[in-house]
Amino acid sequence: MKPFDKKNRNSWFACLLMLAVALIAYPRLPEEIPIHFNAAGQVDGTGPRYHVFLMPGLAALMLIISRVTPRIDPRRTNYGKFQRQYHQIFFVITLLLLFTQLYIIAVSLYPQLIRHFNMGVWMPFLAGLMLVFFGNMMPKFKSNFFTGIKTPWTLADEQVWYRTHRLVGKLWVVCGFLTILLAFLPPVWKLYIFFPLILVMVAVPYVYSYLVFQRIQKQNEEKDAGQDQDTDPPDVL
Repeated sequence: MKPFDKKNRNSWFACLLMLAVALIAYPRLPEEIPIHFNAAGQVDGTGPRYHVFLMPGLAALMLIISRVTPRIDPRRTNYGKFQRQYHQIFFVITLLLLFTQLYIIAVSLYPQLIRHFNMGVWMPFLAGLMLVFFGNMMPKFKSNFFTGIKTPWTLADEQVWYRTHRLVGKLWVVCGFLTILLAFLPPVWKLYIFFPLILVMVAVPYVYSYLVFQRIQKQNEEKDAGQDQDTDPPDVL
């Protein structure tokens, strides 16, 4: 297995760029750098400056895992049917990690930038764009054990998988646009709205996949019952 090839080279290029940026910035960084921001975009957690290497390390680990999982998935043959979307998702996540790293470095060197480039505004905006992007990708995912909406019912039936991912695609696009709007709301409202959105994105696919599975099972049972009646031999008096 090769962790680096033309299918994910853009993601690896972004990862190597993160490593280069970390190496260049490290000698100039203060001993403590921001590692967490609250809903208002203010720094509420710091750590040693070597944390600047966490982003490229996390990206590299993610990309290696993305190459391993299709090899060990029992449904590995399905990956070839959505290969482009599969690698695009990891590329977008890598770009988000790159943006986060650049922001942390910039704020560490120039703390006054927080007043002009507030993470409390940028992060909901970027997260919303990612949800819109993922929502458009979801209907193209084929059944597998590592990506997509994995409930007992989507994994048990291809049709349930297909219907659930079509619904989730639309749902995530809507939630993505709502998350983008959160960027322009006061911090308190962001918390009150964001967590219900997360709950909806998690609960709706789970419940919907169960209902679709039950409906398909009922239809199959009625079909089988009808076939049994058609094949019953006539009564002989």
